[in-house]
Amino acid sequence: MNHTTTKAAGGAILLGETDRAFEPVIPTTEPAADTLVIDLPEGGKDDAGGRRWLPEGLGQRLRHDAYTTAWRLRRQSVPHAAAATVIGAGFAAEALVAAGTTTPLAASILAGGTAACATLGAVWRVRRRWPRWAGRVFWGGLAGTAWLTLAPYGLSPEHVGALAAVEYGLAARWWQTNRIGYPTGEKEEPVLVEEQPSTAQQIMVDWASYVGGQSGPLPGSRLSLPLPTKHTISFALELARGKQTLATVMANLDKISTGLNIGVADLVADAWPTQPGEKDRPARVRFQIVTDSPIRGNLDFDGPRRRGGLLDLGPYADGAGEAQYRLYTDGSMWSGVIIGGTGIGKSRLVENIVISALSGGDTEYIYIDPQNGVSSPALTQYAHWFGTMRNAGDVLNAVIAMLDARGEESAVEGWTGFTPGPQRPGLLIVIEECHNLFRDPNIARLWDRIAREGRKLGIALLCISQYPGLETFGGLEPLRSSVMEGNAIVLRSTSNQTGQLMPGMDVDPKSLPKIPGYGYIQGSEETGVRTAPFRNRNTGDQAGKWLVVQPRPGLDKLTATATLAAGTAYRERHVSEDTGRSASAARVQALRDGHLPADMIAGPAETQSVPSGEMGSIIAFPAPVSVEDLRRPTQPASAHVDLSASHLAVLKAVAAGASRPADVEKHVDLSPRRIATLLKELVASGHLTQPAYGRYQRAA
Repeated sequence: MNHTTTKAAGGAILLGETDRAFEPVIPTTEPAADTLVIDLPEGGKDDAGGRRWLPEGLGQRLRHDAYTTAWRLRRQSVPHAAAATVIGAGFAAEALVAAGTTTPLAASILAGGTAACATLGAVWRVRRRWPRWAGRVFWGGLAGTAWLTLAPYGLSPEHVGALAAVEYGLAARWWQTNRIGYPTGEKEEPVLVEEQPSTAQQIMVDWASYVGGQSGPLPGSRLSLPLPTKHTISFALELARGKQTLATVMANLDKISTGLNIGVADLVADAWPTQPGEKDRPARVRFQIVTDSPIRGNLDFDGPRRRGGLLDLGPYADGAGEAQYRLYTDGSMWSGVIIGGTGIGKSRLVENIVISALSGGDTEYIYIDPQNGVSSPALTQYAHWFGTMRNAGDVLNAVIAMLDARGEESAVEGWTGFTPGPQRPGLLIVIEECHNLFRDPNIARLWDRIAREGRKLGIALLCISQYPGLETFGGLEPLRSSVMEGNAIVLRSTSNQTGQLMPGMDVDPKSLPKIPGYGYIQGSEETGVRTAPFRNRNTGDQAGKWLVVQPRPGLDKLTATATLAAGTAYRERHVSEDTGRSASAARVQALRDGHLPADMIAGPAETQSVPSGEMGSIIAFPAPVSVEDLRRPTQPASAHVDLSASHLAVLKAVAAGASRPADVEKHVDLSPRRIATLLKELVASGHLTQPAYGRYQRAA
């Protein structure tokens, strides 16, 4: 129950009372309906010339001083009152034993049982309204119950001293929180001084005026139950039933920010926590104001943090634990997606995830960057296999072969899930700017298969993009759902549609502060991860140092051998000069030497225009045809294409008369989906033609 005091007209003291805990009370000059009015007689002058009531006689003055002092110290005396109650119960039990009314054992059982029941009731009430004090109330009640079992056998000074020591030990934090106020003057009159609203009360008043009012973003809502914590002031936000949800709060954080005049980075809203066995309360939201932010300033990466299959990314904005990336759970390896604007820290977050994933010695990673490794040079250098747009198809084909091989292995062994280990490690495929790879719906469908089937086979995707919308995933909702089912993180973005990309993530990413690594992570009921803002630990330029010291198991022999079904790209990934980092280095060196690399030279039928001032452009015409060109035998358009062993096997089957995919499947040991992909590639390269739908034949 709250009490406020103010001086009303006529010299009356108003002692306000309310049954709702922690409701803000605004001092007024008129008594409220539930206000206790004590009329004080006019009289006397104080030293400053103002009027005040002076008690008549020494007896009245002593009673008045005792009452006001007790009222002022009512909160600080709560632990003393509890201890005095226990001592009184002990003396009463001892008196009953001394009078012969009961036996010591019966008195002990009665006193201890009564104290235990009182403790349970007190803990239940305190946990519902002030949960952070429930633990101390429980231990205090337990100590009092144990002490009372000794009371019937004699109360010695040692017993009383022990009880006092327990009281002071458990009540120290209470007295630290509820301090005695400092005097405001030489002759302070506590009853006549108006109490200034606290920070929590001011926030509640502002909410009622600017947020919960009829013209506010959440009309009809209100704050209650303020609870100071180490980093925040926590409130219970009561929503307007049937009109508002947690999603409504998240979508209006920017307007709430202006209403409270507090930055969005210091506002945290998430579901109301419930204890086991309690019913959910969807109309109540935990709303927190950050007062001492744990994520301000530099937040540097200080090493991998992995707890089983969960990776700690960084602290939540309210300091209540760590945001976690769900990599492994029992029988599964999970994919994920990171959405954010340019320069907001997406790649640093990816480095954090990869380093922590590798630290278990049971994970490898493949890194695909359409920007040729610019996003993260460290991930590029230490990747098990690095790919660009030039060889992303080779990586995809190899991963499909891995998926098929692991699926068959699991079927043979009777495995129903995936458990990572050095002998059969998980494979995390990191795809920067994933919208580039998923642009072709046919290619996106293959990545969708990897995301869906790979969960139980130890192959997962980590997709990164700055673009919102379903088109980021090639228009495939199953692909988007598969990667978001495991992990979904949104950083600040200037797009108007980013929020639509993250079902269940209703925060407006445009309203997030411009803090690198600051974002929202979507929660998971399986792991207890909250949907709340956090800040990633910045790897900076130290990512390479951490990557090089992590244990690297490599791929198991079965998985590595299976890649040969898609050609030799995987086996030659570190030595080939046609793809990956080696190809990029060769092109850069050629350009530095003044030569245009062969794969950058335009075809003979193409024209190039070169600006030439005001004269327009100079057109380069095709080179003339020489006699040698006419004598040279005609080469198929695909002569320069390197065919894999799978391509050659399909060509051989078609040459033997297999004109349909089902017929080809009888000649080669490949999956139907893989055969369809190879046939399409051979048609595109000119090795096969398709005279009718579903029919194939060798090109002339």
